[in-house]
Amino acid sequence: MTELYQTANCDHIPIIDLANINSTQLEQRQQLAQAVYEACTQVGFFYIKNHGVPEEMIQGIQHAAEQFFNLPEAEKRKFYIGNSKKFRGYSPIGGEKSTGTEDDPVAEEDAEGVLSEAFDIGYETALDFEKSPDDVLPPDTYGLYGDNQWPDEETLAGFSNTYRKYCATVLQLCRKMMGIFALSLGLTENYFDSKINYPGVTSRMIHYPAQAVGEDREGLGAHTDWECFTILLQWKVPGLQVFNHDGEWIPAPPIPGTLVVNIADCLSAWTNKKFKSTIHRVKNISEEERYSVPFFFGVDYDATVSVLDNHTSEDNPPCRAPFKAGEVSTLSLKYLM
Repeated sequence: MTELYQTANCDHIPIIDLANINSTQLEQRQQLAQAVYEACTQVGFFYIKNHGVPEEMIQGIQHAAEQFFNLPEAEKRKFYIGNSKKFRGYSPIGGEKSTGTEDDPVAEEDAEGVLSEAFDIGYETALDFEKSPDDVLPPDTYGLYGDNQWPDEETLAGFSNTYRKYCATVLQLCRKMMGIFALSLGLTENYFDSKINYPGVTSRMIHYPAQAVGEDREGLGAHTDWECFTILLQWKVPGLQVFNHDGEWIPAPPIPGTLVVNIADCLSAWTNKKFKSTIHRVKNISEEERYSVPFFFGVDYDATVSVLDNHTSEDNPPCRAPFKAGEVSTLSLKYLM
């Protein structure tokens, strides 16, 4: 059963200008927070412009992704995700299965392989401009930090450096976004800061092969993301679709100069499902190859997530008991293989 907090109350995806995210004027940041609040509570998805990620960096990561997926299959298989205990590395076409949502999961025996291939990485200090080479990761209780399978320089010169710098830049943006989310929820701007020191972030490069128009196969099945939110970079080819109240799939095509943000299950739960973690899928019927790079932002794996007191009442009790972020992150990865 699809719940209202999993569907968008709209017929299009809004665009939000982040120009004032670094404003010294609290009133301007609060105005931005109000726009974000409306998008999060009504749609769960929004485009962002003036986001601060340089265009040359975006072009660099696009080129890096295309280079990786153009490697011979045998070369990509050297970084096979099945060799990793932490779900890092290359997943071939059909290697990932459709998961459904947390409330309506696809049974493991019914899960189908998706029409896409991917390369996954997880948080390491080299992905974080706030950390130095001497910084040591915290105890890895849930087995989710680091251990990325990076292609060597002989295989793909500059690949790891390009990807790390892109992720570090987007991570900076994510930390700023958490301040805006806090303001939008009636909290102090630094409310989440103590929970994002070594955040539970992952990223992946995804390649969807060309499909013929009318071919009814999903590149990535209907699902919600688990973490707090996702920042998505997509190239020129459309395919992302968002499910709305009317049972329609709304397109979220690439718009030059923008990235796409969507709320995920963890932040939705934190807000007592006031923020929508909206069902979405990818269906590439463009007859062209499609690429994208999502960046999944979550809090520290040992952080406890408790529904916000100011979003509960006698008539609206907490939607779930407090939980450790890392416990559920581990469960959410079970369909990667």
